[in-house]
Amino acid sequence: MIRQLATPAKISTGLLLSFVAAAMFLWVPAHEGLGNVGRIVIVHVPTGWLTCVAFLVSALYSLLYLRRGRLSDDANAVAATELGLLFSLLSTVTGAIFAKVVWGTFWNWDPRETAIAVLMLIYAAYFALRTSLVPGVRQRRLSAIYALLASVSVPFLIFVIPRVTDSTLHPNCAILNTPNCAGLALTADGRIQGQVDDFRLKLLDVQESDTLLTATIEVRDPASGTLTTLQPSFDLVSGQPKAIERVPDTLREVQIKRVSGTASARTIEVALANVGNIGLLTDQRTLITFLVSLLGFTALFIWVWRLRALLLGLQAHVQGWNA
Repeated sequence: MIRQLATPAKISTGLLLSFVAAAMFLWVPAHEGLGNVGRIVIVHVPTGWLTCVAFLVSALYSLLYLRRGRLSDDANAVAATELGLLFSLLSTVTGAIFAKVVWGTFWNWDPRETAIAVLMLIYAAYFALRTSLVPGVRQRRLSAIYALLASVSVPFLIFVIPRVTDSTLHPNCAILNTPNCAGLALTADGRIQGQVDDFRLKLLDVQESDTLLTATIEVRDPASGTLTTLQPSFDLVSGQPKAIERVPDTLREVQIKRVSGTASARTIEVALANVGNIGLLTDQRTLITFLVSLLGFTALFIWVWRLRALLLGLQAHVQGWNA
């Protein structure tokens, strides 16, 4: 049975992840502004997503165990929790490498970093609970109840808290080039100015052709107080940013996210984001490799989870842990 389960999964998973490993270094281009470290998104994001999937699978089978009392449901829950911790560790390590290159330190106490650290502690306590109890029905029931309670924290820690805080190195535009970065609408009369975080922005001028809009924007750096004039541009045909300008001596980039109004009365929405947080997956080769990586890691999760659950179930039966 184990051989029937493992053989086709091994082959398909191995091929997918082999492609990802080769493509990351031989096919995917270095990200402008990040260099080779931008490739880490191909591993970092899938492992982060599968952390959530694994913990939710654990909650599902914990609920099934409480309803049906089957050893197989408990084994599935334990195996999923083990893999959730493993994937959360992989996501944290790859994220720390990225943070060291981009933000200068492995750990920044960013809300998302802090949230995943808390999540790992919560699920580490799951195994502390199991090992403190004698194997049997009571151990499995208490573990299932704990897993259900712990699962409530997953969406809040991973999705909600990092998005409601005002200080984060993981803005909503971290992966896809979407229009929901921290933004500021500026009108073209030159009198309106606004603030993103502590940076002051002022629109000085707008030059427009049939296909391209170029804005002249004055940015005040809160750290040094210096004023810098940048000229990000926007492709009016594709509706996408064209030139993205770096604020000197900072890890911030300015781009035009949206343009509205007529040529005589434009409103420009300007976004300010951390370097490398814009458009990591807009390159086609990077996107393809990322999607294959997500598929490969998902297949790896399913295969290892089912195999591990099967072994845990056999162990429970052999050692007579039904009592």
